[in-house]
Amino acid sequence: MYKCRDETKKYLKSYHPEKSNEIIKSCIEILSYKGQSHKYTIKSNIKPIGRAYFLDDNTLWFSLTNTGFEYIFWGKSTNITIAADTGSKSVDNPAKVMIYKDGVLYDKIYTKKDINKININFDESGKHVVRILKASESIYGSLRLQEIQTDSGKFEPIPESSKKIEFIGDSIVCGYGIDSINPGSTFTTKTEDGTKAYAYKVAQNFNADFSMVSYSGYGIISGYTNNGIRNINDTVPMYYDKVGYTKNFVFKDDNYNMTLKDVQWDANEFIPDLVTINLGTNDISYIKSISDENLQKEAKELFISEYINFIKKIRSTHPKAEILCTLGIMGNELFSEIINAVESYVSETNDKKIKTFEFNIQNVKKNGIGASYHPSALSHIEAANELINAIEKYFNWIPNSNVATNK
Repeated sequence: MYKCRDETKKYLKSYHPEKSNEIIKSCIEILSYKGQSHKYTIKSNIKPIGRAYFLDDNTLWFSLTNTGFEYIFWGKSTNITIAADTGSKSVDNPAKVMIYKDGVLYDKIYTKKDINKININFDESGKHVVRILKASESIYGSLRLQEIQTDSGKFEPIPESSKKIEFIGDSIVCGYGIDSINPGSTFTTKTEDGTKAYAYKVAQNFNADFSMVSYSGYGIISGYTNNGIRNINDTVPMYYDKVGYTKNFVFKDDNYNMTLKDVQWDANEFIPDLVTINLGTNDISYIKSISDENLQKEAKELFISEYINFIKKIRSTHPKAEILCTLGIMGNELFSEIINAVESYVSETNDKKIKTFEFNIQNVKKNGIGASYHPSALSHIEAANELINAIEKYFNWIPNSNVATNK
């Protein structure tokens, strides 16, 4: 092997002097690794993204928007095997999976089978980074990573970022309808893309690790409804301490007798420096549909008290995190109630690490609109820049000027 190295060095320095040192280093790393005996598991050699849960050492389960995994490998090609449940392989709402090579979007696929193979090839052998993200939301299905192969047999996790953000929200954080230009169109995962939503762009701009806990149509006291009846089942606090939630979907030949909502999320797996909340858009649909003014007032008071309770739940889970309570983009009718809730909470607890921020309402005339009147990609870019400025102002975080949000 050492004679081979010496001959390779002579060749590279003669014909590829500008790349010889880099290629030699990669080749030596690969050859050295192949000469060793290692038992590699997925769990010890990838970096989970968001609320991704290891069922065992080689099975990673994930469902929420922008969950997934990433890893470094040495070589030229890598193959990934992902299982899809009956929701994620459906015809109408398959899971949307984004594939990144060395930080650049390489491909987008929809999981249409029980078992889905992803083959990623690079032009040159060397050190490469792969990121896989589920860009569609949790309710419509989950995925399981089952196998990673590389031509060198070696891969390892990406180092953690110095900053971490948890984004709690509804369809806006999910990127609902962002790839549609028809406000009258109904939901499909094919027009949803969490990687184009403001939350993902903000995380990228601060080079922060991220975790999205978001469900379309969900709220604090009620999910979306327009009949005056409170939708108590579709609320984010109900599932905040869970790995995720899907409808009653199953995997083929499943050896695990559990659902996502049965699995408690270990908050120590992701400890955020900042938690942002963007909830209230769906609650107002319920409140406005109440015909009696006194009952409307009671509903707003309930919203305030439950918002306070949710803040307390987040604070008990993440005692050191900054908390930013936001609302806007699709409506801001309950922002005064959010201010009221935060002020009451601060008065009671003297918590100094919490603030409020109001987004501008989407400019439909300027930016267009997505499915079901959700924000367009351009509106998400504007929202991202607003939130970046707020985080910089309130918490003195320094954005990365080299990361553009206008993509």
